[in-house]
Amino acid sequence: LMGLTEEDKEVLALLIQAAKIMDDIFYKQVWYSNSTLREWLNGHGEISELDLLKWKYYSINKSPWSCLDENEAFLTTADSAVRLLPEATKQVAGWKGVEYKAAFPILKPHGPASTLQIWIKMEFELWMKGLPEKEKQDATGFFNVIRKHNDTHSSSTSDLRIVPHSQEYYPYLAKAAELLHKAGNLTSSPILKRLLHSKADAFLSNDYYDSDIAWMELDSKLDVTIGPYETYEDVLFGYKATFEAFIGVRDDKATSQLKLFGDQLQVLEQNLPMDDMYKSTDVISAPIRVIQLVYNSGDVKGPQTVVKDRGSSMVMLKNVSEAKFNLILQPIAESCIIKEQRDLVDFDSFFTHTICHECCHGIGPHTITLPSGQSSTVRLELQELHSALEEAKADIVGLWALNFLIAKVRWCLFFQIYLLTAS
Repeated sequence: LMGLTEEDKEVLALLIQAAKIMDDIFYKQVWYSNSTLREWLNGHGEISELDLLKWKYYSINKSPWSCLDENEAFLTTADSAVRLLPEATKQVAGWKGVEYKAAFPILKPHGPASTLQIWIKMEFELWMKGLPEKEKQDATGFFNVIRKHNDTHSSSTSDLRIVPHSQEYYPYLAKAAELLHKAGNLTSSPILKRLLHSKADAFLSNDYYDSDIAWMELDSKLDVTIGPYETYEDVLFGYKATFEAFIGVRDDKATSQLKLFGDQLQVLEQNLPMDDMYKSTDVISAPIRVIQLVYNSGDVKGPQTVVKDRGSSMVMLKNVSEAKFNLILQPIAESCIIKEQRDLVDFDSFFTHTICHECCHGIGPHTITLPSGQSSTVRLELQELHSALEEAKADIVGLWALNFLIAKVRWCLFFQIYLLTAS
């Protein structure tokens, strides 16, 4: 934080307050009773060492299901939150009411395939067929949830309805918007001011286009990613975005060193080993920002890449990557790589590989034309398979891109040597 002004630090404090609200929303997005369980586990964390471990692992997963174990429940129903109903159906002397547990399902909602999940998908797809085109786009959009009608007097032919995030999470988003407006009024950076005010407006209007453009064009010492972005939690279709926040301080030196990768996106696109009909001719150079992460919340699964109509942008979390390298990759290397080659395992190579992977999310087909002539997107058509396949694509294309760029550098060096020799 040494490079920040007093004004920056005041803005940073407000941003962290807004980021904490993203956590509250995300807990609800994962599971409707998650907040109750969270409060109960936190309150019981000091009872024993085991209770403390339960609370810590719950805080990592932000749910009672373990991400590292195919979302298997690591708590039991005995760990569910206890509530007290003060009014019993029949008054009994000495009885305080019904104690019940808001028990979580053994399988994470929308998790491994089950008969229930199949029925949910069938109901949604059947409902979709009867919608006008505009409502179909809304139904499959990032920024809303699908709910069942609460009233029996609905004129709808189905029990489903579209609820925008701005309505579903209004109390949270209104408070977050207020904090972002305060931070926007405080900062003297015009481009950060634009981002914060546009994002605050988006929270209440549910229209994120302007704020996403402002995010891609952000150029300030304080770096902010806040709002609904990733769709990993939606394993039914991969349609619905969850809320997150990454607040950091830009690493100017590392950011300037990595400009090369963003500038090469169009070249990489045109040289992809696939039919030209699938290649885009207007890939915009991806701004890459490297930050030292100060605070994150919500759906926090790693580097942030956003692909939009005007190109893509990426934020790399350098201190998090360094921690992963030192605490995970190095110990693995000690066990798996022969002594003579261990010196070749270094952070710069690891970070370069990660950057190439993230850059390659921005190239390749995104908008496609179906055999029927209808325009669609790869994400929309692949549904719940999209996240896994997109990550696999970025992995293999990232390796291909590194090889391509290395070969390009070699040819440039060879040509320069040839010219020097000829002269």
